[in-house]
Amino acid sequence: MQKKYSALIFLLTLLSFAGLMISQVSAAPAISQITDNRGSYSGNQIPRYNKLEVTFQVANSVAQNFQLPYDPTPPPGIDPNVYPKHKGISVDAVFTAPDGKNYSQPAFIYQPYTIQGLPDGNKIWKVRFAPNIPGIWSYYLTAKDASGTTSTQNSPNSFTVGASTNRGFIKVSSKDPRYFEFDDGTYFPAIGRHSRSIYDQPGSGDRNDYLQFGSNGITLIRDWMSGFYGSAWLHWKDGRNTYDHYLPRTGLEGYKDPASGLEYLTMVLAQGDYTAGGWYYNCRRQDLSFPQQLARLKTNTNYRVAVTYTAQGIAGPRLSNYSNYGFVAKIGGWADNCGEPDNLPVVTNYGGNSSGWSTIQGTWNSGNQTEARIHLAMENAVNGKVWIKDISLKEDLGNNQYGPEMVSESSAEYESYYPERMAYEIDKAIEAANDANIYLKLVVMDKGDMLWWKIQNDGTFVIAGEQDEEQGFYGNWRFNDKKRWLQNAYFRYLQARWGYSPNIHSWELTNEGEPYNGNHWASVDEMGKAFHCRVFGISIGTGDSQKCNFEHPNKHLVTTSFYHSYPDSDFWVNPKYPNVDYADVHAYISTGWQSNPEHQYDAALFHWDYAKQLRESTDRYAAQVGIATKPIVRGETGIDYLNNQTEQPDLSKDKNGVWLHNFTWASLSKDAMIELYWWGETIDSQPGPDGNTANGLMEIYKYFYDFLQNIPLNNGNYKDAQSVLSNSNLRVAGQKDTVNNRAHLWVQNKNHTWKKVVDGTAQTGLSGTVKLTGFSPNTNLNVEWHKFKTNGQPIIANEQMSTDSSGTLTLNLPTDSGLTDAGVKVGSYTLSPTPTTNPTLKPGELHFGQTTANGAVDGDFNNSNYVDFVDYAIWRLNFGK
Repeated sequence: MQKKYSALIFLLTLLSFAGLMISQVSAAPAISQITDNRGSYSGNQIPRYNKLEVTFQVANSVAQNFQLPYDPTPPPGIDPNVYPKHKGISVDAVFTAPDGKNYSQPAFIYQPYTIQGLPDGNKIWKVRFAPNIPGIWSYYLTAKDASGTTSTQNSPNSFTVGASTNRGFIKVSSKDPRYFEFDDGTYFPAIGRHSRSIYDQPGSGDRNDYLQFGSNGITLIRDWMSGFYGSAWLHWKDGRNTYDHYLPRTGLEGYKDPASGLEYLTMVLAQGDYTAGGWYYNCRRQDLSFPQQLARLKTNTNYRVAVTYTAQGIAGPRLSNYSNYGFVAKIGGWADNCGEPDNLPVVTNYGGNSSGWSTIQGTWNSGNQTEARIHLAMENAVNGKVWIKDISLKEDLGNNQYGPEMVSESSAEYESYYPERMAYEIDKAIEAANDANIYLKLVVMDKGDMLWWKIQNDGTFVIAGEQDEEQGFYGNWRFNDKKRWLQNAYFRYLQARWGYSPNIHSWELTNEGEPYNGNHWASVDEMGKAFHCRVFGISIGTGDSQKCNFEHPNKHLVTTSFYHSYPDSDFWVNPKYPNVDYADVHAYISTGWQSNPEHQYDAALFHWDYAKQLRESTDRYAAQVGIATKPIVRGETGIDYLNNQTEQPDLSKDKNGVWLHNFTWASLSKDAMIELYWWGETIDSQPGPDGNTANGLMEIYKYFYDFLQNIPLNNGNYKDAQSVLSNSNLRVAGQKDTVNNRAHLWVQNKNHTWKKVVDGTAQTGLSGTVKLTGFSPNTNLNVEWHKFKTNGQPIIANEQMSTDSSGTLTLNLPTDSGLTDAGVKVGSYTLSPTPTTNPTLKPGELHFGQTTANGAVDGDFNNSNYVDFVDYAIWRLNFGK
């Protein structure tokens, strides 16, 4: 009998445990409605390196914030049990390649928008991935939150990947680490400049710029998206338009709820005795400068406005002829002094002092308006302080039902979310980069962002009266504290949403961080670990010298930048930081360290001197510690003055852009430094060699691209040309590949600088010879000349020349009248060139920048009697697919 009871008890226990397990499984998130975009491609095959986009739904999740990941053991300050916005979910896809390798890619929650920028329906989940191998692939999805884990592994989806002309992602060359290359091993000709876009983020408004850049042979663009996550370039501007250094003042402050003891990041309005000596103001409003910041509206529609806040010390009225005072929201055009009464319509009730979180709210009808600029104001108060937490504008659907959030930055808790509308704009910029065949070096955060100043190392917020963490951005060495955790969550989102794109060249941690700050160095290396391993579910330690060797098909390069100096042995080629992919330097004539007055007037010399010094030191220190050298990008530079960081105005007198021509062609030297010029006004406004001010000087980049694009500089054989000139008035830079009997040079009359052109003292002429050694003896070689006269347009000619019995090639320089310089390529370049971004034109058709003589011509798609980048954009979108 005892055995029977024991067996019964065991059976009941087993059933109870099984019931518990079933309950746990059923409580876990549920994945459904899985579709993908294969139908948008020919034959339902995803072209290699193109975007596979999987769309699905996740239900039954206990998460309260679908943008942050789930972490069962978060650091102090991340507490899902008391802060709902910390209660996240991790959703991923696992892809299996034809060779059997598995790759994880994070997913993200997505808010659809109409082309007008209106939220379009409910949020959905997406995974974006670019497969790198033709053949049959499969994928399954996983979702994990505090309730459990679910997976579709038992019912995977398969898809076919076909061939494409896409060359893949950019990486450091395996054979010559001075250069970048594509996944397929071909050389990436990095020819670049800065974007024209605003500092906060790229968007749909950059499309025409990107297309124009691509049509002119520009391949690398540095663009800032540091206003996307965090409070740098926040939308809620102080009515006084106050800036601290180059960032707008945020008004951020930590607030500790006296009732619960919980802490929140808030945005402060203040009046009178509460302004902290004028630091805070009584008015904040959405900024006109950035259209994507404003809510896009339906006309004649009711919207609910609601703002969560707490306040103390509010007293008034300040103006006795207005009886109302307190904290309000207003909607209208533009009022820097929105704390004054009657300057804009008040759309909420008046909020007063509160002991806890309160809400002001109201209903506002849009009338004929399609945009709403919300103002937050301490109106007509004598004293008072308001801590703002959340700001909301939603369509009133009736019966206490509301539409999607219309406000991009809807909370002062900037650490907890990524603005959906801004993310949609970046989607469009990435798509435009793909269409333009350009690659983006994206600055993802800013070291001056007050978000990081307001988080202490212990995970608490800086409360009023406490000292800001001015170095907070860089974290606490390699510790995974709250700041590092939030940054890693952000990196995961970046990879999930845009990591699929080969047109992202690299992620740059911050613009001009501190050059000799060990925490900065460690944070960049940890960023490399995140982007190369952690976002893909690959564990890696937090110590020095721990390199992530995992190869993911959608992996991107990582770097940072400094406001001065070049910490080569300390950082760039220090084996402690192996996850930093390439070196970056910011050095204008004014901010650099060489202090050579000739650089002000000689753009080629300015490039050569810095490139030589940086390449020699980088290579030397790398060799000393036994690691590979790195590519060097001068991420910011400009022709200014020794003691004044202002672009020289005389450059605008150089109508043909001799300064840019010399600066660009000088980069053919062995020192291989990539230049990204900062200022755009002169480049974009001068007529240039083609006389087209609409195109600026950018055809200069195109001439250089046409010369450079089929030279396999990454093949590991190129070294200094060591050429010998017979004419002391000339100078030369270039390299040779004697294994394949190739060489390329730029020969210039050194008296043809931009300053001498402007002053009327420039000289021309290229008489003499150039000798190159090391080729195969008695070999006939093709010599291709790209000759330039004072108008800056190339004259291309070919001839055959032979080496002598010792393998020396003697080039007789062209003697055409008025020559200023020439590029020359020796040897055969029959390898497949990088595809040009210009459409192929038939004989008799116009080239970009040429005007038409008699109206309609092939290539003039918009009938403007001018073939320019607008026609290229139309061609690319409609005919070039």
